[in-house]
Amino acid sequence: MNQLLNTFSRFNRHEQVMLLVGTITIMLWLIWMLLLAPLQHKRDRLLATNIASGQSFSRVQLLARQVENLSQQSVQAGAGNENLSGLINSSLSDNGLNMSGLQPGAGGEIRVRIDKASSESLLQWLYELETKYHITIRELSITASNEPGQVAVSVRLIKP
Repeated sequence: MNQLLNTFSRFNRHEQVMLLVGTITIMLWLIWMLLLAPLQHKRDRLLATNIASGQSFSRVQLLARQVENLSQQSVQAGAGNENLSGLINSSLSDNGLNMSGLQPGAGGEIRVRIDKASSESLLQWLYELETKYHITIRELSITASNEPGQVAVSVRLIKP
């Protein structure tokens, strides 16, 4: 440390000021590049992710409102004598969904499990069940998947 101070004291006052200003400038630049710039980059990425999530949530809310409104407007009419499980299976395949489990319940209820489904296809399928086939959704459980846009669903259905 003494050697550094001796070397520094050999310069005249003007050169010492220039060295100090240069050293402070370099230190501030290093702080910016090593600490603040990466934090700003991470903040920008998180902000973009947050905006994308908000937009996705808005789309899901809109689709949910559409399903709710259309289910309230639908007329309760029979869809013929078709078997409920066959009807569910055909409507799933029409929407590109694959059922992973079907469990009959008491009183004509059926519990359907879908492990991987696109949220838009799922909402379209639920809409068709209520409006086209007049099947009532008694219980609905939607769980997010690790893959973006994919969900796991458990739904309990009954045909009145």
